[in-house]
Amino acid sequence: MTELIADEDEEVREVFALIDHERNGVISQAALAQALLGSALLEAEQAREAAACAAVERELLDVDTFRACLVDAVAKCSAKASASAGASGGFKPSVGAGLLGILEDLRKFYAQERADFRLANACKELYAGISLREEERRLRSIAQRQEAEQQGVQEAQMMQAMEFNSAWSQNMAEFERQAQEILEQAMRKQQQEFAEFQEKLQRKEPMSYKFSRDLLQMKASVDTLARQGRYDEAHKLKRKADQLEKWERMKLQNDHMTHIANKELQMRQQHHTQLEALRRRIQRGREEHKEHWLMGAQRLMQSHRNMMADLKSKQTLESLRADVAVKLDMSASRSSAAKERIKKNYSDKPRSPGKKRSP
Repeated sequence: MTELIADEDEEVREVFALIDHERNGVISQAALAQALLGSALLEAEQAREAAACAAVERELLDVDTFRACLVDAVAKCSAKASASAGASGGFKPSVGAGLLGILEDLRKFYAQERADFRLANACKELYAGISLREEERRLRSIAQRQEAEQQGVQEAQMMQAMEFNSAWSQNMAEFERQAQEILEQAMRKQQQEFAEFQEKLQRKEPMSYKFSRDLLQMKASVDTLARQGRYDEAHKLKRKADQLEKWERMKLQNDHMTHIANKELQMRQQHHTQLEALRRRIQRGREEHKEHWLMGAQRLMQSHRNMMADLKSKQTLESLRADVAVKLDMSASRSSAAKERIKKNYSDKPRSPGKKRSP
């Protein structure tokens, strides 16, 4: 059974008290049937059947029975309304709407059938109070539904944004992986090229040395002095020539090493330039990816803003029309079902609580 909120439960008790104006604590089966019919929640046959079933199943047709029958009628009417959702009209079955129909029926009964204007006025006053509260409940329900709609859209948009960011994170991770792989391949290739270049330079060591003219003249003089038998002078000059030759060999070797070092430096600078160019291309690609991500994110956020703005615009229009719509809806709930009058049903005496019903 659907639970009633506190004010609805109190309203049920107040309406029951007007039906049971003699304060017996119970009402007749006919009065229950007329109340269910007056609620506009059930057709005449359904109202009679529901009242008959309640009379069989329960010992007393008290306020609890009245409440249970009313809640059950709301459930049946809601199911019927859902099954025919394409039908015209915005009738939304509720306990409050049913009570308003019953009060309208009671007011006419007491005023026209019984000429009991005190009870008719009580029905009128209670009708005004319940009508106001029912409007407030429906407006509050609209506000809660709108809030739930906004929250649902926000959650869906958040999920979409998370999926978008996740996809782009994977895209950027793949880009960085490929960029690192390309960079490492380029570095390995350069290392291999440098090793081959070094080996090639080492193989190009000078096969002969070009000595200075002074050294060549000194060696010639040594030979001349030796042929002349001037060995002491030849020995001294040879020592000088050997020292000069050693120095010139060292100088030529240093020049060769300097040449190799310069060639290696040129190769390293060339490789560095190539790597920097590659890094710049990678950075441009990275920035393009980020720009595409930013543009996609901006389009997505704009789409989300437009969607939320459209929803809020529709909800604002709905809220502006809500007062009239709720009144029309409540009016429809009372006129959607034809009320078959059963003369003086409310005046039928309830069965005595102590008297057993025949099977």
